Amino acid sequence: MRRTVYFEEKYGVTIGEFKSIDEVDACIEKKTGAKLNVVPASSNIVDRAGNVLNVKSYDIDELLDMALR
Repeated sequence: MRRTVYFEEKYGVTIGEFKSIDEVDACIEKKTGAKLNVVPASSNIVDRAGNVLNVKSYDIDELLDMALR
């Protein structure tokens, strides 16, 4: 529910006004003035809610050397 409230506050609309995702997309494009562009996620790690998690790469040897200095 929190995400819906955030969307409604950010774009000044009521989510119940929309009947399809295309209408939501059109509203966002109109409010932002930019065309939405769907791109593939750079990571294949997705949590249970469908959000893509960021993946960081670490050099463990360098981190250990820095910690021991």
